[in-house]
Amino acid sequence: MNKDGNSNNSEKQQPVGCPLGRRQFLARLGMAGGAAMAVHAGLFQWSTRVVMGMPKVPGDTGEKPRIMVGFARPDFERYHLWPGAGFPLDENQQLFTNIIEKAADELGVTVLVEKEPLKDNAAMDAFLEKWGSEADGAIITQMGREERRAAVGHFLDARTGENLPTIVYGPQGTRTWRIEERPESFIGTTDNPQWLETAVRMLKARWQMANTRLAVIRGDEDREECLEPLGTTLHYMPLQWLRDAMHAAEGSDEAREIAARYIENAVDIVEPNETDIQHASRNYVANRMLMEETGIHAMTTDCLGLVREGDGSLVQCLAFCQLLDEGTCGGCEADVQPALTCLLSSYLLNKPGFMSNPVIHTATNEYIGTHCQTPTRMNGFDQPAHPFRIRPHHETQQGVTLQVDYAENQPATLWRFIADNTLRVGTGAITRNARPEHHEDGIGGCQNGYAMTVDGVEDVRLMAQYSHPVMTYGKHAVTIGAWCQLAGIDVVRGWA
Repeated sequence: MNKDGNSNNSEKQQPVGCPLGRRQFLARLGMAGGAAMAVHAGLFQWSTRVVMGMPKVPGDTGEKPRIMVGFARPDFERYHLWPGAGFPLDENQQLFTNIIEKAADELGVTVLVEKEPLKDNAAMDAFLEKWGSEADGAIITQMGREERRAAVGHFLDARTGENLPTIVYGPQGTRTWRIEERPESFIGTTDNPQWLETAVRMLKARWQMANTRLAVIRGDEDREECLEPLGTTLHYMPLQWLRDAMHAAEGSDEAREIAARYIENAVDIVEPNETDIQHASRNYVANRMLMEETGIHAMTTDCLGLVREGDGSLVQCLAFCQLLDEGTCGGCEADVQPALTCLLSSYLLNKPGFMSNPVIHTATNEYIGTHCQTPTRMNGFDQPAHPFRIRPHHETQQGVTLQVDYAENQPATLWRFIADNTLRVGTGAITRNARPEHHEDGIGGCQNGYAMTVDGVEDVRLMAQYSHPVMTYGKHAVTIGAWCQLAGIDVVRGWA
């Protein structure tokens, strides 16, 4: 963000067609047309990416996040002090620079590296003057022992008004822990220099959340609001617009091709027929059209409102499964906070999140999360997808969704924004799959479900207060907590 508190991202300053009247929206759909959308080459053998390309999230086009990088290196006359003579400053500064630049190149981040040592407060002021107004974040490496009133601390204080989230990296032996915490900063000390890749990813995720436009598709509202302190823009969008997009996508070549790929790659097709799968694929195409024509990056939709209309062709589950697998979010029930959590899972952890309804099993003291939409690339977007079966939306036995087997004995994080400025996070392990296999097995609910033991929870009944917690593979509470500190988000740790 710049010093006026506005994003440097031109996509956010001038969003495509937003707010947009329905007549103009229909005209745009008519110009795009489902069948007229370009067919792109992709990397994944069967994915809808092959047919339509990847949906765009902040950083994919237009402005990239910019991170200023500096090295605090006071003059050392007494080399018996930490980090010691065995810590060559020039060589290690180059090592840290190489790690940052490699991560930035892979993540699509621009780095502004100050090679000259930042030796004192004056050097820090000049560093901030040089790049502070144009950078979206900062990384400063503490290269030697300093007392509490260090030059790094001076920089953290001097950022006031710059909206400059800052990570201070402390290699082992530099006593960085003596630097006092400030708002929108994180002090990361570790003996693993490769952690700097995480630092770059944290700052990019902060920028992405601030530049994301999330559609809330429900009712007939057409307005925007900005969430603080995240900076995410909510675009409330009439549900009729999604109906219009589905009508425009009817019979499109993309929908037919995507349906064929799902049919070919499913391990089993249980209840739905080919027409059902074509309708569900059309709905995915419609969601993508909506994203492209209104300039949004993700959505959460009153999908149950469509289900209640009794037309199984309107079920959105398959579309949401695919959007989650593509690093964005198709969220259920117009529920904003879980959708934000799924987006942060993608941006920060490079893994999709599975939002689910909480089910409390008091007989076994297990938490169970269950829902009909699910990502399949739970291990990461660059990892193989879980095999899937094609099933209907369970409560209505209409439409199409995917059913997967989650990994058992899988460490996992259970987390959720519980307010715009507060996130709850806990960890545990998936013990088994817990979902209906057929109609007469005594199990109701949704097509996908996992049972999970949750660390520190002695009575799972205490966990029933929040709908739609998000599950992400792996234990990430430390990284999530660090990001929240960087972003000015309060953290509630644990679910007890």
